[in-house]
Amino acid sequence: MQINGEFILDLLRYFQTDAMLFLQGICLLIAFLTLFTRNLTKTRKIAIIALELCAALYLTSSRFYYLYKDMPNVHFWVFVRIAKFLDYLFSLAVLSSFNYYLGDLLTHEGGLEKKPKRLFVADIILALGAVSLIISQFTNFYYRWDTGNIYTHSKCFFVFYFFPLPALILALTCIIEHYKKFPRRIRIPLVLFVIVPVIMAYFQFIAKGLAPAVLSTAGIDILLYIFTIEDMNIRVERAHKLEIEMMAKYQKELEDTVNERTKELKEANEKVEYLLLNILPENIARELTEDPNKVISNRYPNVSVLFTDVVDFTKISSSMTAQETVIMLNKIMTLFDDRAQREGIEKIKTIGDAYMAAAGLTEDENNDGALKMVRFAKGLMEDIEEFNKTSSVKIQIRIGINSGELVAGVIGKTKFIYDIWGDNVNIASRMESTGSSNRIHVSESTYNQVKDYYAYAEKVEVEVKGKGRMNGYYL
Repeated sequence: MQINGEFILDLLRYFQTDAMLFLQGICLLIAFLTLFTRNLTKTRKIAIIALELCAALYLTSSRFYYLYKDMPNVHFWVFVRIAKFLDYLFSLAVLSSFNYYLGDLLTHEGGLEKKPKRLFVADIILALGAVSLIISQFTNFYYRWDTGNIYTHSKCFFVFYFFPLPALILALTCIIEHYKKFPRRIRIPLVLFVIVPVIMAYFQFIAKGLAPAVLSTAGIDILLYIFTIEDMNIRVERAHKLEIEMMAKYQKELEDTVNERTKELKEANEKVEYLLLNILPENIARELTEDPNKVISNRYPNVSVLFTDVVDFTKISSSMTAQETVIMLNKIMTLFDDRAQREGIEKIKTIGDAYMAAAGLTEDENNDGALKMVRFAKGLMEDIEEFNKTSSVKIQIRIGINSGELVAGVIGKTKFIYDIWGDNVNIASRMESTGSSNRIHVSESTYNQVKDYYAYAEKVEVEVKGKGRMNGYYL
């Protein structure tokens, strides 16, 4: 069976009103959804809503005309004539709405400060077209209705196309000039909106009874909306992605800053802790760190205390400048401090040229503090020998050691010091002051704890203030 072209045209004429109704519903739905669409500018919303509503009204008037144009009833004739007038009018309104949409794109997406003048000229041309259309209703300048109420073109009908065609050409020149300024996904629909209706209008002249111009215009309207929403979604997605990247970058920077500050704080705390440990024993420093107002006082049953000072220091320092004296003492005391740290001896303090240290600051009465202290004293003698090898001033020291019970604690709240008190300390001081140069003088209590490890010379008697005569031993 052969199907000729006329049959196809008749089929298209039969279904085109249904197609208009379908597209009309889509346009109205799009206009409604645009009201609630976020992430669109206010002007963009207005442009899309105006475009879709004008397209829907354009479809409505065209559909009414094609449904009832062959009805002989006089009442239908009036409605059909109104429908035809609105058909032409809304075609101009669609173009005007498109110009508004195009101007919004150029000012917001294209970076132009204001809408191009060509679009203003196009709007004026379209407005003049609407005025001429109204005038034609009273003059039959564009079209007329014969005695059978049949719509026919007038000889001057082609003049009407002098209005939409220049407007479309002006819009096309704007699109071509600023093509790259438009969002990439909207460029093709913009060009199609200008070109396709013109081509379809030409076919409408050839195929009588068909309305491809209105159908194509509505179709491109819908296509333009779809690509606008797609572009908007991509922009939002990019914005979210950028926001996530910025948040991740900010979080990393914040983490780096926190880590850096934590590191600085840790280093500062370590410095403070180091300084504090140079002043106080470790356990005492921990207690004061946890509770600065705590009263620190302890009684220990068996602590070995050492005193040492430089022999004839006053005479030696009198021949030296103040700076030379301080430098010399600093070198000696640094040697002592380094050895105390290596051998686990607790430095208590320095008083001028005297050095005071303790070992066995524990609750265990049977500790090895005496043994450690004697070993430390022997090391101090070695340090002095090394010092004298490189120093122009040769010095000698006395060392005294005593072991026994004492009280230890922290005195004061500012510039505080960890100190020890008791007969044990006084006896150790007397062992040093009554001793001999470059010799280690220990009390009987210390002697009894280390006699199995070190050999001693004969015992000597010393006078201790408040205690009387006591035995002492030289290592």
